[in-house]
Amino acid sequence: MSNKTLLGTMLNSLVPISQLNQGKAAKIISSLGHDDIRIVVKNNEPMAAIIPISRFSELIEAEALLKEQKHG
Repeated sequence: MSNKTLLGTMLNSLVPISQLNQGKAAKIISSLGHDDIRIVVKNNEPMAAIIPISRFSELIEAEALLKEQKHG
């Protein structure tokens, strides 16, 4: 992926916290595909990430495997 494409993807993933405060959270969450991420920004600073639960589960499993490998 080129830097230009990556930057565009990142910019498209930004969600101002005001949208969540305006009741748009359900729409934002339901629009997520498996590989989508939304970055919540407050005062132009990233504050949180919204990811689908299936992706979250995969990340938790991967973290556990890495810890096993590190300590195993």
